[in-house]
Amino acid sequence: MAKTTGLGDDFLIGGYHIGDDIQDVQIKAGLKALDVTPITKKAFERLGGLRDGSIDVTAFFDPVAGASHAAFSGLPTSDQIATYLRGQAIGNPAACCVSRVLNYDGTRAADGMLTFKVTGDGDGYGLEWGEQLTAGVRTDTAATNGTAQDDAGGVTAPAVPASGTPVTSTSGLPVQVVISGGTVTDVVIDGTSAGTGDGTYTLQPGASITLTYSAAPTWTWTPQATSYGAQGYLQAVSFTGTDVTVEIQHSADNSSWSTLMSFTQITGSTPLAQRTSVTNTTTVDRYLRASTVTSGGFSSLEFAVVVVRNQVASVVF
Repeated sequence: MAKTTGLGDDFLIGGYHIGDDIQDVQIKAGLKALDVTPITKKAFERLGGLRDGSIDVTAFFDPVAGASHAAFSGLPTSDQIATYLRGQAIGNPAACCVSRVLNYDGTRAADGMLTFKVTGDGDGYGLEWGEQLTAGVRTDTAATNGTAQDDAGGVTAPAVPASGTPVTSTSGLPVQVVISGGTVTDVVIDGTSAGTGDGTYTLQPGASITLTYSAAPTWTWTPQATSYGAQGYLQAVSFTGTDVTVEIQHSADNSSWSTLMSFTQITGSTPLAQRTSVTNTTTVDRYLRASTVTSGGFSSLEFAVVVVRNQVASVVF
C-alpha cells in the first residue's frame, strides 16, 4: 500500500464536530502484550491479552469559533465516543473508540501557537475500524434513505484464467464460487487444495483461487452475506425538530431494505454520540445504508454514521 496523507480527514467526539481544530490524530489498537516465562524458557514470551485501543489528538486552541475547547475543557468523566473519518466518502475507512478523556494539557510554542494534547483511552470495547455510511457529516432536513454502500465492491466473475494462474478476490465480502464443466484436476484456495473439480467454493475477502485444468471450466461468483453481526456508531452534531431516529439498514439486492440496527431516538439537545450493536450471530446483507425516520417531524439533523461489519464468529464486541 502506498503512503498517503491525512488531508481531507475529519474528527468527531461526543457529537462535537471538531476536525477544523485538530492538528494531528494518533490511533492505537491491538492486543495487550502479556509477558510470560514458561519453565522451559530462559526469557520472556508474549501472549495476546485484552483488545485495547485509543485515539489521541492535538487540538488548536480556539475558544471562540472552535468546538474542541467545549468538548474537552470540562474533562468529562463519562465515556466519550470518538470517530476518525479517513477522507469523507461513503465506504471510506473510519476508526471509532469508546474512550475516557484523560487530559487536556496545553503547550505554548515559542512562536505563540497554543495547542492541547488529549488522550482518549479505550473503555470497554477497544478500537474498532469500520466504514462510513455518510459522506463525512451529512445534513438531513426530513426523513431520508441514504446512499447504499455495496460491501462486495461491485465484484463480478472474472474470466477463467489460464491453468495454474491465481485470481484474487477484491470483494469486501465472502464470495461463493461455483465451478462446473471442463476437466479440472485441482482447486487451490490460498495455497491449500480445496477440491478437484465441479463444486462450490468460498473465497474470503482477499483470498486467491487457482485452477489446474486441461479443459477450461465455467464459473460464477456470488457475494455472500456475513453472519457475525455488526456495530454502529452515531455522531449527532446538531438537531432541530420533534424527533428523529437514525437507522442502519441492509439489503441483499439494493432494492428490498430492512432495519439492521437503530440508534436511540433523538428528541432533545445535541451534540451527542451513540454506539449500538446486534448479536454476533446476526446476518448482515451485502448492501448497507444510513437512514433517518421520524414520527413528529424534524427540520435539520447533522450527523455521521459508521458501521463495523464483523468478519469472525464467537467474538463479543
